[in-house]
Amino acid sequence: MKQCTPKFLFGMVLALTIVLSGFSIFPMDTTVEKIVTNKDSFDGKEVSVKGIVSNLKFKAANVQESYTTFILVGESGGRVNIFISERVELRPGQEVQVTGVYRKVRKTTHRNYYNEIEASEVK
Repeated sequence: MKQCTPKFLFGMVLALTIVLSGFSIFPMDTTVEKIVTNKDSFDGKEVSVKGIVSNLKFKAANVQESYTTFILVGESGGRVNIFISERVELRPGQEVQVTGVYRKVRKTTHRNYYNEIEASEVK
């Protein structure tokens, strides 16, 4: 009988833990409206949503750190705030796909941000 190596056992335990915890390596495709009406179930989860860019702002924390914020408007008018830590070339009214982590409340040292997706990708 072949002996299992510690690396193999670790890999099996890790895979089993991921499967049992319901963790997904892919973002959950959803809608702005579903997020807005089920904030608790989406809190802390990676999501992917489509919508229209509104209230677009380009800002800078300092000279080297620019970021983009906007409101993503869903098909029936639902709204979720978007933050991405880079300047993204967008225009108001543009349809985009946003992927990132949704948080009911994102806390920083200076203030709290509500109903927000911290985006890792906007296309």
